[in-house]
Amino acid sequence: MTPRTSGAPIQFEHVWKHYQTGGTHDSLRDMLSSWVGRWTGRNGHGHATEEFWALRDVSFEVRAGQTLGIIGHNGAGKSTILKLLSKISMQTKGRMAVRGRLAALIELGGGFHPDLSGAENIYLQGTMLGLTRKQISRSFDSIVAFSELDRFLSMPVKRYSSGMVVRLGFAIAAHVQPEILLLDEVLAVGDLAFQQKCFQRIMELKAAGTTIVFISHNLEAVQKLCDRVLVIGGGQVLGDGEPAEMIRRYRDEVFATTRLRRSAQAESRRPEAAAVESVALRDAQGRDVDQLAVGQALRIDIAVRLAQPVAEPRLRVSLERVDGLLCHVATCEPPELTGEAVEAVVSLHYPALPFLPNLYQVVVELFDGNSLVPIGSSGRGRLFEMTSEHAAAGVVSMEHHWSVSVPSPVARVNG
Repeated sequence: MTPRTSGAPIQFEHVWKHYQTGGTHDSLRDMLSSWVGRWTGRNGHGHATEEFWALRDVSFEVRAGQTLGIIGHNGAGKSTILKLLSKISMQTKGRMAVRGRLAALIELGGGFHPDLSGAENIYLQGTMLGLTRKQISRSFDSIVAFSELDRFLSMPVKRYSSGMVVRLGFAIAAHVQPEILLLDEVLAVGDLAFQQKCFQRIMELKAAGTTIVFISHNLEAVQKLCDRVLVIGGGQVLGDGEPAEMIRRYRDEVFATTRLRRSAQAESRRPEAAAVESVALRDAQGRDVDQLAVGQALRIDIAVRLAQPVAEPRLRVSLERVDGLLCHVATCEPPELTGEAVEAVVSLHYPALPFLPNLYQVVVELFDGNSLVPIGSSGRGRLFEMTSEHAAAGVVSMEHHWSVSVPSPVARVNG
């Protein structure tokens, strides 16, 4: 079923997607996995089914040359939209259309044959995208150069690391001259240099008129790259509009969800031998805050309770950007926590937090000595937002100044 024609490369009209766990399957791979599981007894005796609507009445279109960002929490339905667009699965209800040559990088190694070499997979992927062998050969050297995998082209892809798989997948997708490009967190894998090269290539494709659908938790990248943003939650479109406004709406929704979760956790908390009871964020005046201006003071108050003695208590506080970038880690070994039964508040002070505008979280973990497994944790983290009246990009605000030196005319003549 296709929607009424409007000329847009991508159209969704009242699309629903239904999954049924433990019952029917919409791919041969899922069906075979289910049959093998039952035959070997790994699925137990259960034939019970559970219904799950991944998308509910989703409608939108993407115009030619537009870059659409899709943001939302994990499980919101973002990747399901890309799977429908790339025909990995089909919608349950509704109409959709994709018009134009499409390249997708939405699953790690998706479409690669693990037993074929990197070189053979370049030709395989190109053929699947409708290119002739001659067309693929013309782009082959550029693909290899971009991926920086020339030494590994004869190696089977099943022996590639995850970073190598992403390098090859992105290099192919970005060099087959797609009219539509689907990207799911491609900038979240691989080293920093390759991420920057990917971003530059995406910008080049955007400038050339490629229609792009981009999923990412990196809100800064979404802001820079996208012309328009969808906010997805619970399989539904919660917002559709200008990037800055939609990112703000998403952050507000995240904060609201986090507050409800903290409240539920506090009510259901059970006594433990060691626990991080709470994490509070306060400004210079001691007021609770969820939002800070760049350069503002921050105090993190951590309530710790130990029901049993801990020989070598070690507290670690990690500040992370919402896309997973680790921004700062602070540790301490307070001797006050070594008693028989201890309840204490440990405070971490930042006189001037330099993080640039974005959404961040505080994760607190309590260890005993050099153990790698925490004996207590704050769980999913305490969220806060950094704001600024000035436009800025990057991770931190650094003190800087500019100067200009212009040689005098006499010095230029004498030189």
